Amino acid sequence: MRPKRADRGPRRYLSGGWSAETLPVNVFLVHHPDGLCLFDTGQTARAAEPGYHPRWHPFHRLARFELRPEDEIGPQLQRSGIDPGAVRWVVLSHLHTDHVGGVGAFAGAEVIVSRVEWEHARGLSGRMRGYLPQHWPLAEPVVVDLAGPPVGPFPGSFDVAGDGRLLVVPTAGHTPGHVALLVRDGDGCFLGGDLAHSPAELPPEIADFCARERLTVLLAHDGDL
Repeated sequence: MRPKRADRGPRRYLSGGWSAETLPVNVFLVHHPDGLCLFDTGQTARAAEPGYHPRWHPFHRLARFELRPEDEIGPQLQRSGIDPGAVRWVVLSHLHTDHVGGVGAFAGAEVIVSRVEWEHARGLSGRMRGYLPQHWPLAEPVVVDLAGPPVGPFPGSFDVAGDGRLLVVPTAGHTPGHVALLVRDGDGCFLGGDLAHSPAELPPEIADFCARERLTVLLAHDGDL
């Protein structure tokens, strides 16, 4: 993903002004005893083609995507010796195009989306907010309410595998239904999606929680990973 040079201001929405540096679009695969869990699916190579992103929406003028089909998550897993069909769960932090773009490679998986995000992103109102529901191969995701027990600073949770090792927690901000994934097995980690660009930018209460729990913080666009 190539962002604009400027962090803020109206000129970001004009043509040009692209950064010389690109940012990664990270996704994370967790090996759970009961199956593979993928957090986010990255971008599709179709996003690099003219016309994929509607030019009328200013949101889509803030970044451009530079990837080929072999850069998508499905082919990357295959090169690593992992069959995409073996992925049991896909947890989506939110439904922006660079997080849901590769979901089509996981037709046999349970695709988990928070109810708040699902309702916020669909239909014409979703398009007006900058989502691209017309491109989602998401007929019937598993839409969840985070009604499980609170965890640290998080007021609720959803237990993916039923054993406390994979906990979806609410992290609203980037979008109203944005979620993170707590991996509490072996070397624990906090998969934060677009909650921040780097660990130093995490909200203080979440940073403190991760430090206390000794969780490695892994984020979608952290170029230092």
